[in-house]
Amino acid sequence: MANVRIHGETHRKPSDRKLEEQRLTPAHHIQKIIALSELYGAATVARAIDDALTFEAYGCDYIANLLEQRQAAPAASPALHLTRRQDLLDLELPPADLSPYQNPPATHENQP
Repeated sequence: MANVRIHGETHRKPSDRKLEEQRLTPAHHIQKIIALSELYGAATVARAIDDALTFEAYGCDYIANLLEQRQAAPAASPALHLTRRQDLLDLELPPADLSPYQNPPATHENQP
């Protein structure tokens, strides 16, 4: 834990204060975060740490949760099963008007 000295007064970083407020030992969390970086890779863990800090979620459990959620593949949606005939979307459309295609417009050669 790093202390910052400003104008002769010692101040703790906000993340250190949050850990102390929750009665967590920073050394324990650092060890777990290092272990997570060996499992998931340093860049992935760094991104999770940044996101956790954004939400002021301090601790290795929060970081581990973010990593697990991102690694889990989203469940594929099952096919939609319709149980009633009226749910089959039977649509009745009027017949298409093909008259524009039956009489093609005059070309430049046919014009007087």
